[in-house]
Amino acid sequence: MLTQSVPEAERHRRWDFGDLAEIMEIQQDGQTLVGYPALADLGDAVALQVFDSAEQARAVHRAGVQRLLRIAFRERVRDLEKLVARDNALNLQFAQLAGDVALKDEIVSAALERGFLAETLPTTQAAFERCAEEGRSRFSLVGQELLRTLGVILAEHAQLQKRLNAAVKAYPRVVEELRAQLARLLHPRFLSQTPWARLQHFPRYLKAASLRLDKLRDDPARDARLAAEITPLAAAWQREMGARAKLGAVTPELEQFGWLLEELRVALFAQSLKTPVPVSAKRLGKLWQSIRNR
Repeated sequence: MLTQSVPEAERHRRWDFGDLAEIMEIQQDGQTLVGYPALADLGDAVALQVFDSAEQARAVHRAGVQRLLRIAFRERVRDLEKLVARDNALNLQFAQLAGDVALKDEIVSAALERGFLAETLPTTQAAFERCAEEGRSRFSLVGQELLRTLGVILAEHAQLQKRLNAAVKAYPRVVEELRAQLARLLHPRFLSQTPWARLQHFPRYLKAASLRLDKLRDDPARDARLAAEITPLAAAWQREMGARAKLGAVTPELEQFGWLLEELRVALFAQSLKTPVPVSAKRLGKLWQSIRNR
């Protein structure tokens, strides 16, 4: 969210500024700026800004469009926030995981994303009005479903944390690995930043981690052999993601590979839970080479 002062004439609370071109020239503070346009979130309005890269503009624009939707559907947003606030236990569990990140903001953001912006990010007034109309009837239901899914995720997480605490002395390597996995999946803003298509798999990922602990006691050597299959791939992916993230150049292929690593963990350590696509260390090794060679 932008914090600098923006003149009232440049603050918009509805889509009343025409369509955004792919490349745009705007006047700002007496200067002519040329770049990729986006609606920047000001907290209570949006402002038209331009950015040097298309990736940065898209990220800013998504938050700006969400702000316009929050304004347009302020009563429904308020109703969802009240629903979230009534669940004290869920708020407490989420706070223990996410710290100062407000659950109501995360739920609203995730519901706006899935309810209105799952298929397209509008850059024209007509597209914005269309997605607003299409999402109008499903926003509240989406919010309720997100709350139910979050409840399942947090319950699974709480159980897994207890088991990790109990296992840390006997199996420090595995516990460290599982805690790193949880930190990647359940970061403070995981709810709003994880696509719904992936978020609904989180309970299965957590169950798989718990099943891994069950099998670990019976055969630690087997766990070590299986871990050796995924560790090099996961380390290479994390290094590449870190380098690309600093440049703002994370590709959809890299993000998808990260989710395939989660599926590989299920396939290796909790085969009974199944995976939606065939995965193996060999398959992912070949895929990784093709990604790196592009």
